[in-house]
Amino acid sequence: MKHRSQELARRLSILMLIAVACVSGAHKANAHPHVFINSSTEILINADHVITGVRHRWVFDEQYAAFALVGMDVNKDGIYSKEELDPLAKENLSSLHEFDYFTFAHQEKKLLKFKGPEDAALTYEKNELVLTFTLPLETPVNALGNPVKLGIYDPEFFIAFLEPKNKKPVYLVSTAPKSCMFEMRRASMDQTGLVESRLGQAPDLTNEENKGAGSLFAPSFHISCLSN
Repeated sequence: MKHRSQELARRLSILMLIAVACVSGAHKANAHPHVFINSSTEILINADHVITGVRHRWVFDEQYAAFALVGMDVNKDGIYSKEELDPLAKENLSSLHEFDYFTFAHQEKKLLKFKGPEDAALTYEKNELVLTFTLPLETPVNALGNPVKLGIYDPEFFIAFLEPKNKKPVYLVSTAPKSCMFEMRRASMDQTGLVESRLGQAPDLTNEENKGAGSLFAPSFHISCLSN
């Protein structure tokens, strides 16, 4: 049990409070994955068809938000200000570095590397805890006739990234050339079935079954541009 607690805390260091809840005696986790994020991503592409990075907007599930916000309203005014939430945002993004920000991009099967996050902000409005941040590419790539494949997922599927409500999961920046587009290709496996199959089961964090599971349930997005 000790090993499981340590592994879950490491794997979800971004979500430390809920990790503690998942492994504590009376609140032993009974579902897999443990955290759900409604994710939408803006593709940053310039007039020359060059993709420079992505802009994420992640809405955390209500259970995580409730745990994460405990003690964050320092002045007790009932409002979670930017100043109060900044430490949590920095902790989250620092932890996400170990997991490549759950953002994977390829061009011609070559993995594209991202720089550290910029313009990060954590807000709590209308009962939603939202993390936004930009990931610039280390080397911008031209998508003219050379598609870029993007995936957003936790490879070990402890965190599930879901399509947002009333918003596209991926979209191009409004200033993108009209000749640029993207195609969403759904995963061959439905993650709903896996979640339901794990109900009532304690998470086995040493189980090899978890490794690589996230990519099987994640849609991919193919961004490309045509010549004018």
